[in-house]
Amino acid sequence: MRDFIQRPTRRRLTGWLAAVALGLTGLAGMGTGAGAADYPSRPITMLVGYNAGGQTDLVARAAAQVMSDALGQPINVVNKPGAGGGVAARELTQAKPDGYTIMFHANSVVNNDPFLMKRITFTPEDFEWGGFITVYQAGLITQKDAPYDDLDGFVAWAKENPGFNYATLSPGARMIMQEIAKKEGLDANYMPVKGGGEMINAILGRQAVMAMSGGIHAKYPDDIKTLAVLTTFRQPSWPEVKSIDEFGYALGMDGRAGLMLPKGTDPAIVQALSSALQNAETDATFAKVTGAANIPIMFLDADAAKAEMERTYKEYGEIYRRAGVEPQ
Repeated sequence: MRDFIQRPTRRRLTGWLAAVALGLTGLAGMGTGAGAADYPSRPITMLVGYNAGGQTDLVARAAAQVMSDALGQPINVVNKPGAGGGVAARELTQAKPDGYTIMFHANSVVNNDPFLMKRITFTPEDFEWGGFITVYQAGLITQKDAPYDDLDGFVAWAKENPGFNYATLSPGARMIMQEIAKKEGLDANYMPVKGGGEMINAILGRQAVMAMSGGIHAKYPDDIKTLAVLTTFRQPSWPEVKSIDEFGYALGMDGRAGLMLPKGTDPAIVQALSSALQNAETDATFAKVTGAANIPIMFLDADAAKAEMERTYKEYGEIYRRAGVEPQ
């Protein structure tokens, strides 16, 4: 017996090592796969980086209800406004990657804002992407009775009317007009406004002849018209309006809203959330909410969303660099 204990055979030693390895593998599998398999087992927190009541918040709450029904757990929406979503996104990076803290937001916090604000430094690799469900219908807008009907007509008018007022609510909005003015030799006055409501008032009150709108102008079809859409595609609400790229200005950027997750979230959980979000694509209540605000539904799954973010981060960064925009 003593000899056996001190000198185990190679066969026995190999067997013990194999058994230990098998046991550790099983434990490791229980620590990861089991968590994903029973996800979600408790309520989920959904961060939104804007104030309650805005377009993104309304879509987020409608999406949260659809996803909650699909997943069988409550999804509690928590507004964390600040820095265009930067405050909420920063909190998301500090959350556990377990699928119980997620974020619904515009993709601009990653593929636009870092090129405009020094304090925003996110890249697509800082998050996992659970999919996009809606798009923003950004455009250049003016009064319905303005003496021009598209961007070419406005440029011709602006050359004869120097010193016009352009309402701008963000550095990105200002950049759009600066690039047009630089190319066409226009003299523009930049009128700062705070928020979409103030921007709309500047147009309806005729304090400005043009503004960039993120989509809120869709609520005023009898008073406002769109001169050019700022996406790379023609928009569902105004299919007859050309994109800014079609007018010869390479400035088109697509805004989408959807799910962001902490880096390192289990792919199975990412897929579960993406599948739950996809249900909103055909949900009648979700369609009613988005339809009331004229918000188009365009679903991209998790893989497509990740690819979209990696591509647009590079392309939009180049647009800002060409324009000489420095983060402030």
